[in-house]
Amino acid sequence: MSDRILEIKNLSVAFHGSTVVREVDFHIDRGETLALVGESGSGKSVTALSIPQLLPYPQASHPSGSILLDGIEMISASKATLLKMRGNRVSMIFQEPMTSLNPLHTIERQVGEVLFVHQRLGGNAVRKRTLELLEMVGLQRASERLTAFPHELSGGQRQRVMIAMALANEPDLLIADEPTTALDVIIQAQILTLLKDLQSRMNMALLLITHDLVMVRRIADRVCVMNQGCIVETAITKTLFSAPTHVYTRTLLNAQPKGNPVRIKGDSKPLMQADKVSVYFQLGSGFLARKRVLKAVDEVSMTIQTGQTVGVVGESGSGKTTLGMALLRLIRSKGKIVFDGVDIQGLNNKSLKPYRHDMQIVFQDPYGALSPRRSVRQIIEQGLRVHEPHLGDDELATRVDGALEDVGLDSTDKDRYPHEFSGGQRQRIAIARAIILRPRFIVLDEPTSALDMSVQAQVVDLLRDLQARYQLSYLFISHDLKVVRALADELVVMKDGIIIEQGRASDIFERPATEYTRALIAAAFDLEVVNKTSANDGKN
Repeated sequence: MSDRILEIKNLSVAFHGSTVVREVDFHIDRGETLALVGESGSGKSVTALSIPQLLPYPQASHPSGSILLDGIEMISASKATLLKMRGNRVSMIFQEPMTSLNPLHTIERQVGEVLFVHQRLGGNAVRKRTLELLEMVGLQRASERLTAFPHELSGGQRQRVMIAMALANEPDLLIADEPTTALDVIIQAQILTLLKDLQSRMNMALLLITHDLVMVRRIADRVCVMNQGCIVETAITKTLFSAPTHVYTRTLLNAQPKGNPVRIKGDSKPLMQADKVSVYFQLGSGFLARKRVLKAVDEVSMTIQTGQTVGVVGESGSGKTTLGMALLRLIRSKGKIVFDGVDIQGLNNKSLKPYRHDMQIVFQDPYGALSPRRSVRQIIEQGLRVHEPHLGDDELATRVDGALEDVGLDSTDKDRYPHEFSGGQRQRIAIARAIILRPRFIVLDEPTSALDMSVQAQVVDLLRDLQARYQLSYLFISHDLKVVRALADELVVMKDGIIIEQGRASDIFERPATEYTRALIAAAFDLEVVNKTSANDGKN
């Protein structure tokens, strides 16, 4: 058996005749981890998808190159050969589990299908192996999740299901395309430890595609850096981080959120206040389900000043997003919610409408949050049409142009559609849609988690600039503590629906009071990771 599991030589990829990946060369040996890094659009995922031949052929083509997987040429392989190789010899973890999992099938059925197709397991054997896989990837209460649908799980839980499916047949090569994007830092560390353990036990090769350089330094043996469809540098991981030779590599290594949070004014007053806010979800249906209640948020109290950013951190399922949705009155909750001195908890939809103008939200996934059928202009002006219907077309156009300029986009972009933009540009469009109403309070729900490091830094700078210019108040929800440190004046740490630590962000980062917070900080800043902290599997 050859030590070399994958060899790519002179590989080029074209779409409709336009070349996007040029003459790529790299190899991976059994048991080795190779990281493929670079910004969005550099060609990482296109290169990876070429290995199992999952590109949209014939729109995609290979003008040149060879892909040898354990000595078998994949580019010219027959359909029967590809079906045999996919899943068994090479498997893939995709970046966005919500679009990769079938929304109409339960978790048990989707994992079980992999086992049935490739191993011909059936009945109790499928159920037993499915449970083993889900427990192996850290999905607690796995037996209760078997009948769940993807939308009933948090982002981190869905990603764990995807990893379980990919590992079901113990492949020789595992391609992981941003496998921990949706996971908090502690679960990231646990998943990476899991992948390394499995890799050692199965002598499995791992191709890791990521923009997370902390992850690369932690587990990769070698690194290939891609830029504009070409590999510009290949090196042993330690060498690349200590002595990068290419200017683009040095730019990547230096690209991380920097700077300090915007200081609030001395006369700043409370804008958003939560007093013992709780959100409970009933689990299941019927008479017996009345006693099964998930406490997603349990008596949380906090205050956000005018012009202040409060960061909320914690594991997937800790209640961060649920808290943000409750403060905006987008889901039902108990407790007191006061906005600018007015108790909005008891207001009906009609009475609440004027306050919607002042409260906005930016979601985690800009592609999913923006309608693909609407132009940028239609997306951004929609709020104005609802809240300021008296505006004429000329005034609408002027306001849209101003919002685009505020977020660093050209006003000529307004007649384009979301799919024509990069991930970072789409997130800027989502921010423009929120700020065009000149709100006073914005919930930012993981707005940088899917973005490259350099784009993250740009978005952080943008958010600080907008905050200083318009005295915006932010509730910034994130599992990326580096981004939180650059933005948040105050920090709230949540676990199991409750606040376990709260105070000035600088104080908590320097002197965390709880073991859980210390584990979060250690994992985020590449310190000694505390693996004994268990994952919470409640829905966020």
